[in-house]
This record gives sequence, C-alpha cells and structure tokens, in this order.
Amino acid sequence: MEKTRVKWLFYSVIFSVLTISRIQSSEILVIFPTTAQSHYRVVRPLIHGLLDRGHKILAITNFPDDERSNLSHINIAGFKPHSKFYSHENTIMKITTRLSDNVYKYAAILDHPQVSNLLQSGRKFDLVIVEYFTTTALFTPIATVVNAPIIGIAPMIVLPWTNEVMGQESIVMPYVSDVLNNSTTLESFGIRITNYLFWMFLNYPLSWILNSKIQEMNELHYGLRKKSIVQSMANLSMILINNYPGVFLSTPRVPGIVDVAGIHVEDEKPLSQEFKNFINNAHHGVILFSLGSVVSESLLAGDKLNNIMKTFSKLKQRIIMKFDPENYNGTRLSNVKMVKWFPQRDLLAHPKVLLFVSHAGMMSAIETIHCGKPMVAIPIFGDQPLVANILVEKQMAVTVEYEHLNGNQLFNAINEVLTENYRNNAKNLQQLYNDRPQSPLETAIYWTEYIIRNKNESHELLKSPKIHLNFYQANLLDVFATFCLPIIISLFIIVWTKNRLNKY
Repeated sequence: MEKTRVKWLFYSVIFSVLTISRIQSSEILVIFPTTAQSHYRVVRPLIHGLLDRGHKILAITNFPDDERSNLSHINIAGFKPHSKFYSHENTIMKITTRLSDNVYKYAAILDHPQVSNLLQSGRKFDLVIVEYFTTTALFTPIATVVNAPIIGIAPMIVLPWTNEVMGQESIVMPYVSDVLNNSTTLESFGIRITNYLFWMFLNYPLSWILNSKIQEMNELHYGLRKKSIVQSMANLSMILINNYPGVFLSTPRVPGIVDVAGIHVEDEKPLSQEFKNFINNAHHGVILFSLGSVVSESLLAGDKLNNIMKTFSKLKQRIIMKFDPENYNGTRLSNVKMVKWFPQRDLLAHPKVLLFVSHAGMMSAIETIHCGKPMVAIPIFGDQPLVANILVEKQMAVTVEYEHLNGNQLFNAINEVLTENYRNNAKNLQQLYNDRPQSPLETAIYWTEYIIRNKNESHELLKSPKIHLNFYQANLLDVFATFCLPIIISLFIIVWTKNRLNKY
C-alpha cells in the first residue's frame, strides 16, 4: 500500500512539472463583486492556486488579500454595501425585488474610478474569471473589452440560465430539482408541477424583469445591445459549480459545467488556546451553532433565541455558538460559549465536535461533509432548503423549520442526530465526497488553464452544438411540422372530399 502511494505521488509530481512547463505565465482578471464573504471563499483558493503556478492576477473584489508580487487588486469595498437577509424577505416577490434592485447596485461598480479606467485603458488579458450569480450578465461583456475568454465560478449547486448558456438541454427535466424547489425526490405529480412552475418563473417572468435593466446597463457601459441575459453571458467558455455528484445532485452535463464542490475547504489549522480549553473540558462532546454570515442576527431575536437557549440549557454537551455576545441580553449559560466569529472548518475537524446546527448554507454543508459530521439544519432562504433536504435524504441531517422553531423540536432533532446511525451516514458521505481522481482545486486549475491554453478555440470547445440553434431548431418544431403537415393535409383532403360527396 505504501509503495502504491509513493508511486502515485511520483506520477503526480511528474504530471505537475510537465503541466507547468507547458503553460506560460498568464494575465488573469478576476471579477468577484459579491459582498458575501462566504461566496468569495469559493474563488480565493483558485486565485492562490493560479498565483502559485506563476500567473499574474488583477482581482476586482470587496475582500483583497495580502499583496503578492503577482497579485494586485481593485478594492471595491463599500461601493456596494453588504445587505443581510431577513426572514420576511423569503418570498418570491421579495426575492425578485431584491434581485432586481441588485442590478443597479452592482452596476455602480462599473463606475468605480479604477474599474472605469481599466475598461478604457486598452489593457488585454489572457483570461477573465467572473462570479457566476444573479448579476453575472453585467460583467461578462468585460471579456470582450479586454479581448479574453471568460469562465464563471458559482457558489451554489444550481443557478438559472446555466443550461442555456452552455447549450445544455433547457427544457425542465422532471428528475432535476430547481434552485427554488425544496424537494429532492420528484416522483409525485404535485412536486413535478411545482418544479415546473419554479422553472417557468426563473426562465420567463424573472428573466423578463431583469432583462430590461441589464440591457440598459450593458448599453450604457459597453455600448452593447443584447436581447437577453443568456445572450449577455453567451461568451462564457466554462462554468465551475459548487456541486459533486453522489454527494449533491447528479444531472446531465455538457463538459463545460465542471463540479468543484469543496474547493473552498482549506487545510486544518490549529485552534486557539481559548477554544482548546473549552473543548477539552467538554466531557460529553461539543455542538457547533451558526447561521452563517449572510443571515442577520436579528433573525434570532425574541422567542426564537429564547427557544434555542432553553434547548441548550437542557443539553449535557457544550455549545460553541456564533452569535455576537453584545447582542444577547439574556442569562448566560455555563455550557454555551458565544463568539462573534469562529474557525468553523477547524472546529468541525475536532474529534470532540459531534454535530453542527447550521442554516445549511452550501459552504457550511460542504465543510460538514468534509469533516464527516452530522447536521441539524435550520434552512432560511435561497438554496438552503434544497441543500438541507439533500442531506436529510442522505440520512445525515434532520431539518427544523425556522418558522416553527421551538425548544422541543430543536431538542428532539439534536438528540436524534447524536445517534450512531447519523454519525455512520455522515462518515459514509465523507468517503463518497473524498472519492475523486483530483482535489476540487486541482480540477479547477486544470480546466482553467485548459481554457487559457486553448483560448482561441475555447468559446465552443466545452459547449453543446445547441448554442448554434434557434428555438424552433433546438426543439425540433420544424421536424415535427414536416411530419405533421402531410397528415394535416391528408385529413383536410379527406374531410373536404367527404363534405363534397355529401352534397350530392
């Protein structure tokens, strides 16, 4: 076994040396305008991996890293204020309004003096990497300005317009959940109807609402007139998505949609002495609690927070709770450590940490699976309900609905997940997650450099030929018409003949 490992390590080193020798240092522009730090964590390892391989990167971001000789930034922090999410916003109309408003808020980044100067400078790049999210269509035209191929990297499992952009079959598939649909099993008629309606909403009303605003901004900043969001993003050569089949969703794919779930998970780091002391004195283990960085802490105000604290008071385990202590006015519990921030990935790796009470955000879910720990999920918005239900289906999590959160429900869920069955299922899913030929970062780097190496042909290399077909061609309407027309003509002649004969 040890000889086999050494052999594979030797081959890996040789492959890396050969690969590095085949590609020269490239100029890469990264555009990641998100104000959600959890989303930026998806692209940061790719940036560092490409820097380590000698590429030069200019990053437009709210989260600049420490400067390196081959890394520079356009810091847009504060240009588009970060907005927290509140529970009353979790409706179709509220989400639509939020997405619509974001078009103008993110378009303001194009007026940032340094961004504006870059676009007018005539500077060229070998590749553009852009956040693939709801406002991507505002930034994909930049690739045309800087004369480079462009790839997207998505923080979620599934997103609207991905299939259309890459030439994947876009008609709703009855076995693939939509991002707004919470269900992972689509056998029932009612759920398939719901899934279809969500797909219709994302592809027609929402697209129509966003189209006019994105068209306006693209014409203003680039002088481009694009008919649709999909057309604005048509220059994308590849999309890296936060998915891995067998763990999350297995769906039909064109080669240009590449799974890199777990790319953000870094190597484990030592815990501070403060956390070590708290954990080492936990004779019955530790539970982590966090609702992520996007959800507002005011979401836990009043009865919700009281119910959670009552539950914790009945547990023999110790709890590390991500919640600003300054915002808590209740009685402090001896078994609860409240902190404004904690090293989530490093804590999850500790053997004494038994489970994670989480909002089931994508990054948190992946880190939980990576460390082989079960979860109590309290999903609130976006893709969180879908992610939570995937984990429930894998029998490594139990869901507690936020709207019906009470002490007994949470207490029962925690005690259920603490059983051996959930621990074993979490370990099994961890094994599936790790069973892949390359690490997520190695996969992302390979395909990113593939686009650079083949940049003159990269636009269509990984897409389906469907991108060249119009609506009636892609849906075979002309073929059906060809088959149906003779039948219709024949029926018309028969009916006409019969009517004529009846007159005589």
